[in-house]
Amino acid sequence: MLHTSPTRTRRSAPRDTFAGYAFLLPFLAVYAVFSLYPMIQGFIISFFKWNITGAKVFIGFDNYLRLFRDPVFWKALTNTLLYVLISTPIFMLGALVLALIVDSKLLLGRTFVRSTFFLPNILAVSITAVIWLNLLQPYTGLLNAGLHAIGIKQEIFWLTSEALVWPSIVMVTFWWNTGYYMLIYLAGLQEIPAEQYEAAAIDGATGLQRIMRITIPCLKRTHLLVLFLQAIASFKIFGQVFLITSGGPAGASRTLLQYVYETGFTTFQIGQASAASFVLLLVILSVSIVQLKIMNRQEA
Repeated sequence: MLHTSPTRTRRSAPRDTFAGYAFLLPFLAVYAVFSLYPMIQGFIISFFKWNITGAKVFIGFDNYLRLFRDPVFWKALTNTLLYVLISTPIFMLGALVLALIVDSKLLLGRTFVRSTFFLPNILAVSITAVIWLNLLQPYTGLLNAGLHAIGIKQEIFWLTSEALVWPSIVMVTFWWNTGYYMLIYLAGLQEIPAEQYEAAAIDGATGLQRIMRITIPCLKRTHLLVLFLQAIASFKIFGQVFLITSGGPAGASRTLLQYVYETGFTTFQIGQASAASFVLLLVILSVSIVQLKIMNRQEA
């Protein structure tokens, strides 16, 4: 039987640590150059008045004060927060239902169905926007044509009605992204021991009771992970909204990231755009810290 010398182990520990940092160094260098440095520069720029071509003029916290006096900023922030609060539970529930469907042993062609549900997730945002622009068009759109076929004669303006624009965006994003969270839930479902379901079946539990008493409680960590990922993704919503509605009608669907884009690259108020982006960063960090504390408390 071989024995490892404690002295040799202690001598090899610094060498292993050095090797670990050496492997991390290329990633850290790339991260510092392309992520950390631009972030620091963006924070510095938020204290300046700058339009790209002219000289930078230090104005302190004026960009932040101007933001808080800007009703367009507050409207964009409110739209983003409401989208996060409304869409996150819908996406979580939808992803769980899809995972339960494709995990069912009674379903024929499960691999094909899983692929079908996940396939929209690999599409580029531009392709998704083109597909749904054609589906949601009044008079010529496929969705309205389907409604007409079942007897609903009224023409519905999905993207130009303030009451319907956000439900339309939620529908588009649900179709596009939910397959990804479905896979996460599917992985969680496959970790639940089959013996628990068998014991419940012997005791006479119905399918719904097994889901409520076994499946949902056992997926607690998966729920928290999906909640964490989806909330952050919802705060960063931009592409599909910008391409489908351009923030309309009358700014009803403008998001905070679109406000940053328009402020920085349309009116060229780079300092104010940087300030808005760091306000969004603080909001995301605050939500993330709360979620991480909840996750750590659940694991303790």
